Amino acid sequence: MKARTLTFLAAVVILCAGYARPANAQNDSYTAMATTPGSPSGGQITFNFSITKWSTQDDIQRLGGILKDKGQSALLEELKNMDSGRIAKKGDTGNQIAIAEKWQDGTDTVITMITARRMSMWEQKSRAVSTKYPLSFLQVRLNANGEGKGTLVTSAAVKYDKKAGTYRLDPYGNGVTPVTNVKPAR
Repeated sequence: MKARTLTFLAAVVILCAGYARPANAQNDSYTAMATTPGSPSGGQITFNFSITKWSTQDDIQRLGGILKDKGQSALLEELKNMDSGRIAKKGDTGNQIAIAEKWQDGTDTVITMITARRMSMWEQKSRAVSTKYPLSFLQVRLNANGEGKGTLVTSAAVKYDKKAGTYRLDPYGNGVTPVTNVKPAR
């Protein structure tokens, strides 16, 4: 995925305006497959995500203001205190979803989630470059049956570009991972 598209996606997540969103999810749960080259399971990882609360427009604007005024570190601390659900690989405890948005695009439903990603003690102690990319981002597009596909960025940084007046999502490592077989959990 091109940086331009990622910039747009980050702007949608942080500043999406004009969409009516429900305040509470009724535990919307889905299963999906991520295609990762070189993974031990042949490139396919099954994961689940469950949303228990939708972020409000006020939440999004407040978080956008924190990023713009105080930077990514302050945003990260705020995200760690937010709980909109959980995303996890099969057999793992996973990550708490901080932001979850849902809106309609024609007949499709688009769900966007951001988490403060878990980092290993080694990663933190060694101050690896990856620690500058503390967020994960998942966006899925679902048809009327609740099935679809999406995009996953496992490690990303988000910045406010004062010159352009926009938010920018910068992926780390492999960048974007395709997500397929998204369907409601049974």
